[in-house]
Amino acid sequence: MNKNTFLGKALCIHDIIYDAIIIGSGAAAYNMAIHLNNKGVSNITIITENRLAGTSRNTGSDKQTYYKVACAGDQKDSPRDMAETLFSGGSMDGDIALCEAGHSLEEFFHLVSLGVDFPHNRYGEFVGYKTDHDPLQRASSIGPYTSQKMTEILEKETIAKNIPIIDSTRVVKVLVSDGRSAGVLCLEASGNFKVFLSKNCIFASGGPAGLYKNSIYPESQFGASGILATEGVIFSNITEWQYGIGSVDFRWNLSGSYQQVIPRYVSIDKNGVEYDFLVSYFSNIEYMVKAIFNKGYEWPFDPNKIINQGSSVIDIAIYIEKYILNRKVFLDFTKNPGYKESGDAFDIQMIDATAYNYLYRSRAIGFSPIDRLKKLNLAAYELYKSNNIDLEKEYLEIDMLPQHHNGGAEINIWWETSVHHLFAIGECAGSHGVHRPGGSALNSGQVGGLRAASYIAAYALKNDIFFDDTGYIDQILKIIEKFEKKICNSFANLSENDVSSHLVHIQKINNRHIAFLRSKNLILEAYEELNKLSEKKLNFGENPGAYFRYQEILLLSRMFCHAILYYINKGGKSRGSYLILDNINDITTIIQKSDQNQEKIEEEKLYKNNIINTKYDPVKNEIVSYMRPVRTIPSSDIWFENVWHEYNNGAIWKNQTIS
Repeated sequence: MNKNTFLGKALCIHDIIYDAIIIGSGAAAYNMAIHLNNKGVSNITIITENRLAGTSRNTGSDKQTYYKVACAGDQKDSPRDMAETLFSGGSMDGDIALCEAGHSLEEFFHLVSLGVDFPHNRYGEFVGYKTDHDPLQRASSIGPYTSQKMTEILEKETIAKNIPIIDSTRVVKVLVSDGRSAGVLCLEASGNFKVFLSKNCIFASGGPAGLYKNSIYPESQFGASGILATEGVIFSNITEWQYGIGSVDFRWNLSGSYQQVIPRYVSIDKNGVEYDFLVSYFSNIEYMVKAIFNKGYEWPFDPNKIINQGSSVIDIAIYIEKYILNRKVFLDFTKNPGYKESGDAFDIQMIDATAYNYLYRSRAIGFSPIDRLKKLNLAAYELYKSNNIDLEKEYLEIDMLPQHHNGGAEINIWWETSVHHLFAIGECAGSHGVHRPGGSALNSGQVGGLRAASYIAAYALKNDIFFDDTGYIDQILKIIEKFEKKICNSFANLSENDVSSHLVHIQKINNRHIAFLRSKNLILEAYEELNKLSEKKLNFGENPGAYFRYQEILLLSRMFCHAILYYINKGGKSRGSYLILDNINDITTIIQKSDQNQEKIEEEKLYKNNIINTKYDPVKNEIVSYMRPVRTIPSSDIWFENVWHEYNNGAIWKNQTIS
């Protein structure tokens, strides 16, 4: 090939061989850069498609949670206890759980030291509250914009350390040679391509929001997990997501305070007829009100919270109203649940003791939901008002939407993927299992950066000879030439718009067929259609970026379907944040039985102690899914003299290979 062009565009090979390249510009990416710099690794750079985009900078909730070991009052907690909580969620590696717990306070106070103003009382105790899947009160928050503030402060520290940030540059391929990463091929805003060589590459690019057309992810978030998948990186638990109630016009998570103030749920049909619909899904208003309140800290859909009129009945009711009855669904903060023109059926005294005590102790007893919201969490109200939605005057349109991917690239205890010197931190890493406490993702992203930085500084850079061979440039050029040939073989005489419309089509398939309600027949149909699309030739016109996005999402969608079908064919049952049905319309029958004293929905037991791995073979163009046992929580030596000796002689850095 011509060494100066790629796909007819200019190709430049950057003249620096970096010690580390970090892809992404969110809280995980900046934290990683800071830790590398603090550990003496300064020959690094950050590459980002859009510095102001991404999830951590542009998303949140009523009071966005950071999860850590409890450190206030008389709560008895320890890293081991927190690891047990994380591990008990199912299909999570115990050594990763212990790492996330062991470093949780270190990273929490690192943020505090940089200026993230987590609240403490006058005695210096950093108090906490209970979040979903949390047995204690480990959660902390600075309000709706916790991750945004984290990102801004970490970015400020990154800039202060003179760490370069290369903006408007999109990674399109990891350059993998002999099972290790050696750099990245990027598409610049100019349309030209540039190669950045690096001894280590760290993906901190967020979750694969681009899989779905409608989601709670900010519109600026697309994700780059498909780039990792293309290189044959093993993925863990790609089937596992979190789905829940979110607003449509302004994408935001409606958990916590938005539910605890007990709003009214309303649906409106095409003729404008309004239905206070939740009343018909519960046997009485008391059960309904309790479910609404509980939805605050049971936000993700959970199959076992359908039974006995649990909080996930609300999720199913929204789906039926919107997708079966074809109505629009809203939250109404101006009236109480069960509202009637002849008189309000709701009375604050009718809610259960837990809900009443919470509102009372929070000084949030009020006549209407909006009164209670302003008293409980004024910032949650002002958040929507700042986005031109006044909850005091208008309904808020909602839907059941994806919000977080619990799966991702499989990692070892240093957050290294199955490709050596290629790391994944933050949401693109498959560090979570089936269930996870709310806010643990923020902790995981910070801990992942610390772990990867520590390993790179202490071990990886000292044991890397790839760039000592003068023939490495020829190897890189051969990789690019092969990549170019593969792309050119997929071209056809179609326009850029064809690529974009195909991408939207895939996203809509995923929204309907592989979200929180899953049917084998529908997933099989989707998988077959996706496979046909993978054989279709397209042309990216004047915008190669659209083509690369399309290919990434198409491959991830195929892997997603393959893993779900593998799980169902192995006898897997409803679990985590999705319900498996023979027929989607069966959901109406299930919801009708929700008020009966049912036994727990049969959730798989065998697979709770296993992880589903999924891998794309780029040579054979095949997808393979298989199970492996979880790595249990290790029995760690905490005798100081022994740990001191192993730490000083470097024994703790010994690499752990993913098989």
